[in-house]
Amino acid sequence: MKKVLFALMALLAFAACKPEAYDDTAIKEQINNLDDRLTKVEEDLATLELNVAAMKTLAEALKTGKYIVSYTALADESGYTITFSDGTSVVVKHGEKGDKGDKGDTGETGATGAAGKDGVTPTVTVKDVDGVLYWFINGEQICPVYEGTPVFSSVDGNLYVTYPGETEPVWIGALTGKSIFDSVVVDEEAGVVIFTFVGENGQPGDSFALPLAAKFELVINTTVGLEAGATSVEIPYEVKGANSTTVVDVLAVACEAVVEPKVIKVSNIAAGAQLLVFADNGEGKTSIKKVVFSGESYSVEEVSEVIPAEGGSVVVKGVSNVPFEVVIPAEAAWLTLAQTKSAFELTFVAEANTLQEVREAEVSFVRQGTEEVLMSVTIAQEAAKPFAEKVWSIAAVFGGGADRNMTMDSEYVYVAQAAGGNGAIKAISIADPTQVKDVKVATKVSVSTNGTHAISCVRMMPNTDPAVNGGKDVLVASNLTTGDGTARLTVYVWTNGIDADPNYFVIDSGTRRLGDKFTVKGTYQAGELWFWDYGRKDNAAIRIAMNDGVAGLWGTPELAYATGRFSVPVDEGGATIGEVVAHPGASYDGDGNPTALLATSNVSYGFVNQSAGNAYAISAWGTEPKLAQSWGYDFFEHNGKNYIAYVQIPTDRNNAVLNIIEDINGAADFQGTLEAKAGLVTFDLLDTPMANGTAGHGVGDCATAVVDGVRYIAIQGQNMGVALYRLN
Repeated sequence: MKKVLFALMALLAFAACKPEAYDDTAIKEQINNLDDRLTKVEEDLATLELNVAAMKTLAEALKTGKYIVSYTALADESGYTITFSDGTSVVVKHGEKGDKGDKGDTGETGATGAAGKDGVTPTVTVKDVDGVLYWFINGEQICPVYEGTPVFSSVDGNLYVTYPGETEPVWIGALTGKSIFDSVVVDEEAGVVIFTFVGENGQPGDSFALPLAAKFELVINTTVGLEAGATSVEIPYEVKGANSTTVVDVLAVACEAVVEPKVIKVSNIAAGAQLLVFADNGEGKTSIKKVVFSGESYSVEEVSEVIPAEGGSVVVKGVSNVPFEVVIPAEAAWLTLAQTKSAFELTFVAEANTLQEVREAEVSFVRQGTEEVLMSVTIAQEAAKPFAEKVWSIAAVFGGGADRNMTMDSEYVYVAQAAGGNGAIKAISIADPTQVKDVKVATKVSVSTNGTHAISCVRMMPNTDPAVNGGKDVLVASNLTTGDGTARLTVYVWTNGIDADPNYFVIDSGTRRLGDKFTVKGTYQAGELWFWDYGRKDNAAIRIAMNDGVAGLWGTPELAYATGRFSVPVDEGGATIGEVVAHPGASYDGDGNPTALLATSNVSYGFVNQSAGNAYAISAWGTEPKLAQSWGYDFFEHNGKNYIAYVQIPTDRNNAVLNIIEDINGAADFQGTLEAKAGLVTFDLLDTPMANGTAGHGVGDCATAVVDGVRYIAIQGQNMGVALYRLN
């Protein structure tokens, strides 16, 4: 405070030397403002010291189990005086802000002062460490609360602390007015007082609660209904917060009354009868209720609100001067009475409804001690929504089994025409499936050399650059090679959208059925396309690079197998179409080969693990899930869970089935997840299956996309069509 005192003396000395006619108003205002700042500093420090002292008492209460018997708000509403069950009292102030005052006039700019310390708001809290309460200052553990108390001081608005056992004060931040407690909240309904510490950056931090003494109150119906001609009745009562010395007595008018434990027996009731019921705890607390008698009256309001399928509560209100009991049917175990208020306000809680049908419970209000139903109310709960609901479906857009592969983005479902000719891709609007447009396809050479299928497979590659394709994902497609050298594998990339010509890249020649299907790894900027190579006896997965939309080109225009290939020992067994799938979280060796993957074709399947380099060995595989003829594996997150979706074609090839399972193991055990089929839900593409064998090769596909925050999934089956589902 030395600097402050010097400033005061300088101002006073200047005032003493002024000419007689000098107006000293400005100096007086400066002195008053300085006094105000001094007072604020002193008040903030006093509040901190007060709460530090109070904390020791509160900690003792936490340790010994004392409870709060009374609390009184301070006159300025800045805190409470709290009295405990052993008679001790403390004053606790919190950091709640007062009303905002009027804005004053802007003063003149003063001279620049010396640089101060950073305006750090210090934190002073108490935390439990292995059952012992410790002081924590700015997150640093000090000493147990019971063994020492930090001492605080302030200089020029900066706060210092002298730790127990130390003599030198240490700066811990600015004296901001927020001390230990951010808030002190009395919750009478919960029966606790909640103390919340000031946390980091002056925000609310940790909290603890101390119990309130039970409220002393006589609970009894103040209006009692009598049946016609009745002259006697039993009235139940309860005394909350009663102790061993509590007594209950009654003054009866125009009737006779006897007080027994939990019930008052009234007889000889005449016109105008009433009771005054007294409860006294012998310690100065009394609760008095007046009871009057009238004819029976009761009613309950209808419940129009329906409880959501995910669970929730509903309040039932009514009036009754007749004691009743609430009866919930045994078959409605999903519904419970959670809270009762004396004014006939009842809260019922329903657990989540997992059934896909609305359920109801007729709750009865039965005259107490009898089976007579006075009134009833129906409480309903919504049916659980199915995991997915079909939005639309359309028949095969190309016909003749040409629709074997599809993909989707947030606007369209894309179906490739797996047939000869110049190739075609249809873009079906997600919002309106009657709106179908042609993707602009420019094949590279004549029809005769485009391959078995000029366009065979389509996929979306995630795009991370807003300057590419308007920030949307990029459509990629491939043809299907013949294996005789006349049609080489070509990759098409729609960098500028589906209304512009695609870029195309010639990758390989001479490989049989390369490009029938492919899967995507990574992004348009840095990814790969994986193709199944039936040109090799042991089969192989060929990895084609995709860097910034350029596929397979590494300095030369036609470099085969730009990234690499790895052998997959799955017996072809006559298979003509296949896919290789790695979990998105799979691990890779230094050459970019996955350590494990799933290989599936239209006749066989296997889960294979890397044995060395690009060599793989098939692992043991059970009979479930049967993954032959499963396609289009898609990994996605929905409602906080991870899922895997894939399409399976039945053996008789008369339908396509969408399977969705929970990804319970992640990349650590992809095989285990597929075998477990946790949370399996299935959806058919067709409501009415086709004739056996209609699907030809039995090829299908699926893909997911998020549209306006809602996830959709499309399923496709060869020669069947496309269906779109919305996930709930």
